[in-house]
Amino acid sequence: EYLKDRPRSGRPMKATEENKELVIGKVERDRYGREKTCADLAGELSEAGIEISASAVYRMLVSSGFRKTKPTRKPGLTKSMKADRLAWCIAHRDWTLEDWKSVIWSDETAVILLHRRGGYRIWRRSDERFLRSCIRERWKGAMEFMFWGSFSYDKKGPCHCWVPETKKEKADAVLILEELNRELELEKKEEWELATGMRRVGLRNLPGKKPEWKWNEKNGKLVRKEGKGGIDWWRYQQKILIPKLLPFAQACEEERPGTVVQEDKAPAHNHHAQQRVFDLAGVQRLLWCGNSPDLNAIEAAWPYLKRETTKKGAPQSKSEAIRRWEAAWLAMPQAKIQAWIERIPYHVKKIIELEGGNEYLEGRGE
Repeated sequence: EYLKDRPRSGRPMKATEENKELVIGKVERDRYGREKTCADLAGELSEAGIEISASAVYRMLVSSGFRKTKPTRKPGLTKSMKADRLAWCIAHRDWTLEDWKSVIWSDETAVILLHRRGGYRIWRRSDERFLRSCIRERWKGAMEFMFWGSFSYDKKGPCHCWVPETKKEKADAVLILEELNRELELEKKEEWELATGMRRVGLRNLPGKKPEWKWNEKNGKLVRKEGKGGIDWWRYQQKILIPKLLPFAQACEEERPGTVVQEDKAPAHNHHAQQRVFDLAGVQRLLWCGNSPDLNAIEAAWPYLKRETTKKGAPQSKSEAIRRWEAAWLAMPQAKIQAWIERIPYHVKKIIELEGGNEYLEGRGE
């Protein structure tokens, strides 16, 4: 004899393997599928003639290893950006940790008061964090003020909270630039005449208008462009480079010869006038590939500082936020800074493996 189950009452289960595969297929199809709610998925199945509840869809996904979580945030990269990242990493693949210890890392971050990040979630398994459909790109957004900082492996550098330029500062800048341009024009004209003369050697008998010297931005004139505020090359030079970053770099050079300063390719940093200031100070620069927060050790400081400055509640005013950020910067342990710098060799290795991509977990690796 044998035993068998008696017929049971109730609705038959909808969580069949076939239905489960349909649900998983819709979720894994693309980035939009990852964002769908259980109700959305149940509605789509209903349109296909499969009556199933949102709770049943939820149980299917959970039993298959999915959970609803925040999407991974990574900067958007074009093919050109990936190529630049790959070339830069290949050029620095043989740098040791000792080499990276000689770099001064610097950058800015936006501080947004009373800001709450978006709360939507996506479906993914525990090992799918860096699938392209599970990543959401970060792009530049609004801010309350900018915070700048710098550090090296051996010591923490200065910081700066940007505030709007005053009318007096703008007026003073006009007078200073007029004087600088008077001194600079003769030097640049001589350089132009020499370069133009070399180009025209052997071309004297050819027709064409003889080049004429014009004192403009193209030929080296220092110009501030009118805009809606922000940080231009002049403010960066006067508030950061000359009083803060370059003296810090010179002090680091005394303790660790061969020190170089890393900066990104922001227009304020990349302006032709900045190289002259570096040369006068005797400080070397590290040419950076750009669009690569994972290749800048100071980027890891920003989420740390944002947690430290908001753990007792978000600042209610700009002045309060500035006080908190300056205090948190001073209190930031050097051991954390060293750990962030020690991650760079691993990041270089992963970017080469991904041919310039950024679909990996940042850290020091295994």
